[in-house]
Amino acid sequence: MDITGAIILAGGQGSRMGRPKQMLPIAGKAVLVRSIAAFCAVPSVNKIAVVTTEENFKEVSSLFPGLIHALPGESRILSLQNGIKALGEADLIAVHDGARPLVNPEHIKACLAAAKEYRAAVLCVPVKDTIKQVKDGFIEQTLERSVLWAAQTPQCYDGATLRLALEKYGFLKDATDESQLVEKLGVKVRVVPSGYENIKITTPEDLIIAEALLCKHK
Repeated sequence: MDITGAIILAGGQGSRMGRPKQMLPIAGKAVLVRSIAAFCAVPSVNKIAVVTTEENFKEVSSLFPGLIHALPGESRILSLQNGIKALGEADLIAVHDGARPLVNPEHIKACLAAAKEYRAAVLCVPVKDTIKQVKDGFIEQTLERSVLWAAQTPQCYDGATLRLALEKYGFLKDATDESQLVEKLGVKVRVVPSGYENIKITTPEDLIIAEALLCKHK
């Protein structure tokens, strides 16, 4: 049987939010709790590693027995490397931002299925706004919106492919997502359409939006 693992990155310190954003409540449940629950709702996910502090892990592990713990690194890529080591053997790996609590389990399933077929897949949504490339406070050019997509998570990979990407390009610690490293291998990353509700909690306003979205579905 294939082993499917999830690595949930939740090591942020919450400098913009006053405290770790992944532990802030949304409609009575912490952001990270909702993120973990989404992966628990996917039957094919056999193992879940949470990359976070000891304190945060103690809180969430009491709700979800069997979670694997890894400590965060100084960057996203270093945190992911810690998560990979803790997760151990896995044929498919989903990497998710713990600050995306509204991810749809059906979208997780679709992303994992695409990764199994294409080796790499990322949840994305078409960009709604017109995007400007700016330098020194002035617009240099307007980018073609019809070909632009905003990347979300999870980003899902064949386990061997993700490990090879980290082995060869893990030194690029400023990479904002791991698909950049996989692209450098020459692997074409499949886009899996997601939903705009899969927002990342970054600012206080995002908490209000997330709670409103949850209330809409009650």
